Amino acid sequence: MRITVLIAAAAATAMVAGAAMAQPPQQSPEERAAAFDKADANKDGKLSKDEFKTTLPAQFADRADQVFDRRDANKDGSIDKAEFTAPGGRGGGGGGAPAPK
Repeated sequence: MRITVLIAAAAATAMVAGAAMAQPPQQSPEERAAAFDKADANKDGKLSKDEFKTTLPAQFADRADQVFDRRDANKDGSIDKAEFTAPGGRGGGGGGAPAPK
């Protein structure tokens, strides 16, 4: 019985640790603003989809379009600094990419 409990506890710990490691690191508002400025290659105050993709962690590359669409709150086809730095989207894309569905 003790071995079963220990195995179950070890498995639960491994699952929680794996999920925590899959999350991108959280950025401060200042870090998100700096990431936006760096990604805005043409300095027009908004990010195109190509500019936005440069801000994503590699683990989100396959979902770049989906992440972009979620961040583009006003659906104008670009992401302005307010959309990029808004909390709760990411885990990031920029401000952290949103958690996968």
